[in-house]
Amino acid sequence: MKRLLLPLILCLTFIHSPLSAQVSGEALLQGFHWRNIGPANQGGRIVDIEAVETDFRRVFLATASGGVWRSDNAGTTWSPIFDRYETASIGDIALFQPNPDILWVGTGEPNNRNSVSWGNGIYRSTDGGKTFQHLGLSNTYQIARVLAHPKDPNTAYVAAIGNLWSYAGERGLFKTTDGGKTWAKLTNGLPDDSKTGCTDLVMDPQNPKVLYAAFYQRLRQPWTFHSGGPNGGIFKSTDGGKSWAKLSKGLPPGETGRIGLAIYRKNPNILMALVEAEKSDTLAKPGSGLYRTEDGGKSWRYVNTYNNRPFYYSQVRINPADDKKVYVLTTRFMVSSDGGKTLNNGSKDQEVHGDFHSMWIDPVHPDRYYLGADKGASLTHDHGKHFILFDNLPIGQFYRIGADWRDPYYVYGGLQDNGTYGVASFSRDARGILNDSNWKLHWGDGQFIQPDPTDWRTLFTEMENGSSFRYDVVTYEMERIQPTMDNISNYEAAVPDSLQRTGREFRFNWTAPLVMSKHDPHTLFAGGNYLFLSTDQGASWTIISPDLSTASPEKTAKGKSGGITPDNTGAETHCSIYTFSESPLNPAVLWAGTDDGNVQLTRDGGQNWHNARNAIPGVPEGIWVSRVEASHHQEGRAYVCFDGHRSGQLAPWAFRTDDFGQSWTDIGSTLPETEVVRVVREDPRNPNLLFLGTETGIWASIDGGKSWMRFMPGLPTVSVYDLLIHPRDNDLIAGTHGRSLWIMDDITPLQQLTSRLQQGKGHLFRQRPATLWENTSRGGQRGHFWFAGENPATIENTGGLPRAAFNNRAAVTYYIGQDGEEEATLEIRSRDGKYKRTAKLEQKAGIHRYYWDLEFDVNAYTEAEYAEVDSIFQQLLAVYDYSRLKSMYRDFQKAKTPRERRAIVNELREGYLRFGIDDELGLPIAGPGVYNLELRIGSETWKSTLVIREDPLKKE
Repeated sequence: MKRLLLPLILCLTFIHSPLSAQVSGEALLQGFHWRNIGPANQGGRIVDIEAVETDFRRVFLATASGGVWRSDNAGTTWSPIFDRYETASIGDIALFQPNPDILWVGTGEPNNRNSVSWGNGIYRSTDGGKTFQHLGLSNTYQIARVLAHPKDPNTAYVAAIGNLWSYAGERGLFKTTDGGKTWAKLTNGLPDDSKTGCTDLVMDPQNPKVLYAAFYQRLRQPWTFHSGGPNGGIFKSTDGGKSWAKLSKGLPPGETGRIGLAIYRKNPNILMALVEAEKSDTLAKPGSGLYRTEDGGKSWRYVNTYNNRPFYYSQVRINPADDKKVYVLTTRFMVSSDGGKTLNNGSKDQEVHGDFHSMWIDPVHPDRYYLGADKGASLTHDHGKHFILFDNLPIGQFYRIGADWRDPYYVYGGLQDNGTYGVASFSRDARGILNDSNWKLHWGDGQFIQPDPTDWRTLFTEMENGSSFRYDVVTYEMERIQPTMDNISNYEAAVPDSLQRTGREFRFNWTAPLVMSKHDPHTLFAGGNYLFLSTDQGASWTIISPDLSTASPEKTAKGKSGGITPDNTGAETHCSIYTFSESPLNPAVLWAGTDDGNVQLTRDGGQNWHNARNAIPGVPEGIWVSRVEASHHQEGRAYVCFDGHRSGQLAPWAFRTDDFGQSWTDIGSTLPETEVVRVVREDPRNPNLLFLGTETGIWASIDGGKSWMRFMPGLPTVSVYDLLIHPRDNDLIAGTHGRSLWIMDDITPLQQLTSRLQQGKGHLFRQRPATLWENTSRGGQRGHFWFAGENPATIENTGGLPRAAFNNRAAVTYYIGQDGEEEATLEIRSRDGKYKRTAKLEQKAGIHRYYWDLEFDVNAYTEAEYAEVDSIFQQLLAVYDYSRLKSMYRDFQKAKTPRERRAIVNELREGYLRFGIDDELGLPIAGPGVYNLELRIGSETWKSTLVIREDPLKKE
């Protein structure tokens, strides 16, 4: 995979340096790098697809939470083009077709589900996506459609549906005629009530002054969703948006919900509308479903009652060459050949999954189209008979992650609508971590995953709403372990009589905690409205708490969510535990945070509970607790963060207690004022080292939260839902909701960092062992349609051949206190002092990594040594007439450095004469063992050691 480059000013921004003499921010962290490991074969939600009408190969994807991607070869390869901007949530994109280098991007996904992120307005590029300019509409939050004028590059329209979680901010239809410098809100005849936004917009392809707009009111709250309102509907303008008239003849009366529009390219009087309204069982009574007009909207015919989950889909298209071919994008991809009267499944074999949101049809060859769904994007050339699925896009939307203790370890994670995946953290393949290394554990909306550290075959995995299983990695066997009234030992004693066996006694959040004890891998905790404990790996459970939520009757009422169209899939289950943490120091100390704002603590294993919420300052009542984290260093210490976006409030709420919740210190006040914190992690070895995963990335603190550094070298802007520090390898692992999984290799230098060390001239850290990994590359040609996650920087690919080799390297991490002119060198010696390697280092302040190629310094051959090697070549060539051998001999004779000559001798020995050449004639390469390190800056020195080990495969 190509490395993602971010300007350093965005990658590492330091906030409030506590000691100005210390190296900080960008300089301190320049030696670190995030690497993406994938996966790419599971997909992620695609909200829009646009291609150049004269060349379908140039295509752009708008992802729900992973930015914008571009391909110039019809998806054979992709490049992210929106990585360094303030949001990764995209609503829609539009190309100016006469010059497709002009690209508009509206941010903020409009698909209304519980996990959507938000944007910050409209962007424009004039160079095909190389750079973008932010052009305002920052408070629109979610943009549903962007339309570019077909002839005027400076005119565009933005349909803003507005904030999903609040009626605050801007919403409606906006127009610019000066390339986005200014925007006018179009209101003459359109709803302007602060609640109703614009959810779709189409333009007459033959007359750009004729526009059709769909307006829609909706509001999501943590416990419910309401779709529909009195002022929505379909509106038409014939003067470029100056005035509008509501269309009504034949359309459903009363409240309407989400509406999708499509206009026929050859005859713009023909339109299709997918309208959410009150359900109707007969076409004689206009209701929810598919409508058609053939007179420019003067009258409409109700042609089909089908309308599946309109809040999430509501996309309709007309084939550009045949108005009878209509496509309705829903859970299934529905196709009609009679103008919408009948609909058939257009993806019957489900090889392109389901939950479709976007479609682009080639106007030159209408049987060719791109589809976007929850599982990513695909392309067909034969009108849906066969599809190419783009499994080369690492846009996975992870909720939670885990890692096992194999060597190298695997990372696991639960994905939005794509189940749970296992992903290799490293691959012994020169190409990198191919999709072949990954596998899908199960379907559903994957959530928590807990590998057993003592048995890598055993995982505890979960789908939405607490549906949990014990899973065998080898046999793929799954056994359900979710707490139910049948496997809870104290069910009757713990559950009130009025709720027993009613189906209302338990509430599990969409992302319900399933957590393994830090003290005993057989012990599990599950969070619902109660906290459940199992000591036998989920075979049986005990309730160890009262209802820890507010148990609000309003917020726990079942079956009332959806608005016009009821939709109760569990996403609105509320008043439940969302986050849980057991103290690593004392198994009796347990923390639980609820989605309705409670922060609960027990110090006696669940016998008594205390709600510490009222002691936390400045956070409004009812705000979602996004994470609790019990400290590894002090029993009374814990961290808590709150996510207010579901209540329409964006703020960086993060706190620490040192006295079991009696008082709290604000540790988020120096973060940007609208940053939202999703996860906090305390390093298990350094109490001052903290990490935050937020809506826009990752932050690090080396002073216990007093100040923060943006910790994103190589990481794009993306929402980080989960962070994990591998307990053995000390890698920081990030589960992102939109860009799959990332690893920051070896954070041990940060774990060793102290204020005193930072103020010094230099330092040589304790080094993580290096490994001589075996090359097990599978070889063979693959073309270019493939994805490979990035291996650690200690793996150096040595060529581009189909079965390329790689070289192992060892990372040596050191610190330089200040820029200077004094010479800095690193010396690596074998224990016996026989071999050494000396490297000159750039004296630039910060933490750095020197990647040693495992070679030692060598001298030139003596005349006798050169003659000996030359004689060996002559003798071999007298026997073997091999072209490769001849080439090696020529290279040996032409070599300009001692290192080059000795490397050729190594190759000769390995390929032709393994035991016939003295080791002293070759290039000395470090093998397993211990090596001495010495860092020298001027007259000062620091010493350490480096261990090199064999590949664990050799021990199996």
